[in-house]
Amino acid sequence: MGLSPVIVLLVLPSIFAFSCKDQNNKDVDWFAVYKMPIEKDNTVIDIAQGLAFYYLDVNDPSQLRPSAQPLNSTNQAIANTLNQFYAVKDDKTIFHVMFNDEPYGTVSMSSQMANRVDSRIYRPELAAVQFGHTKGTLFFDGQTGVWLVHSVPKFPPPDHYQYPDSGTDYGQTMLCMTFTYAQLKDIGTQLFYNHPDIYSSNLPTSMASANPDLANLIAGKFQSGANSHSSITLTTKGGQQFKSFAKTADFNDDLYQKLLAPSLRTPFIVESWRRGSEVPLTCGDPFPVNDALTIKVGESLEFKYTKDHSKLARSALKTSPYVCIGDINRMTSQYVRGGGTTCISNDKMWNAFNVITTQNQC
Repeated sequence: MGLSPVIVLLVLPSIFAFSCKDQNNKDVDWFAVYKMPIEKDNTVIDIAQGLAFYYLDVNDPSQLRPSAQPLNSTNQAIANTLNQFYAVKDDKTIFHVMFNDEPYGTVSMSSQMANRVDSRIYRPELAAVQFGHTKGTLFFDGQTGVWLVHSVPKFPPPDHYQYPDSGTDYGQTMLCMTFTYAQLKDIGTQLFYNHPDIYSSNLPTSMASANPDLANLIAGKFQSGANSHSSITLTTKGGQQFKSFAKTADFNDDLYQKLLAPSLRTPFIVESWRRGSEVPLTCGDPFPVNDALTIKVGESLEFKYTKDHSKLARSALKTSPYVCIGDINRMTSQYVRGGGTTCISNDKMWNAFNVITTQNQC
């Protein structure tokens, strides 16, 4: 008696050729954004509503150009990029993870009490203990994917594009990078160190074994102990190298002063959220880190650091032209939180990001 044949079906990832998208919805290897705070001028569309931004990408990294479309439009680079994922969000062969230290769908305790809103309550004192100060979105098929690093609270939604009110008042930064699937494992390692607060994710079984740190991360695990930081070089699909720096809560120090500057062996000026627990300057350090006091982007009005929520680090020397965009602040309260930054060495972009007009000094 013959044996019946056994048919084994393998569920392979769908292929969508994910990529960062530019302002015209064309594939682009990487782009960067500086979102403006609310300002009373007409230099960029909807700047008075806190929806204006400047943009540059790999095709023209020499100048931050004002966007003709505001952030609440679906016809600009950030929306174009994320809409790729939203169009296939129910496809379980696609990997994605969205994380934010103020996750989408949360409200602060004060807002909860004032508005009597029955929603997920965001408690910063618990987030500081439980999760890193880190924000971002990744989505990959079996060939390519996107990593969007940003500083915007409660962004993006898991199922549709919408720019939140929580991101309008202050300045923000974003960095989008297109990678081949082979880079996902290393990106997962960086997130494993960061310990992000994940509010939406899917890791297909077909990808889990090749990405153990991602699998552990989504299972609620994270790096701890003496091995408290990780520095990895990532290469985009187009061949651009980025240096990613990540720290855990156990690092217990400033990412910029103790990891970024000595690793790249150059001094830095950092623009980040600083309120009440500023990192003291280390004036005798061979690679000192200073803090921005005022910022001016393009033709827009100069603004103080107190109006900015960006996470930008720019090297102080043109011989080491690094620009870094991340998600952790330069404050002593951030010593015990995971977080990171991602850096590019590019002299044209370094010149374009010459936006810090004054800084503190020893």
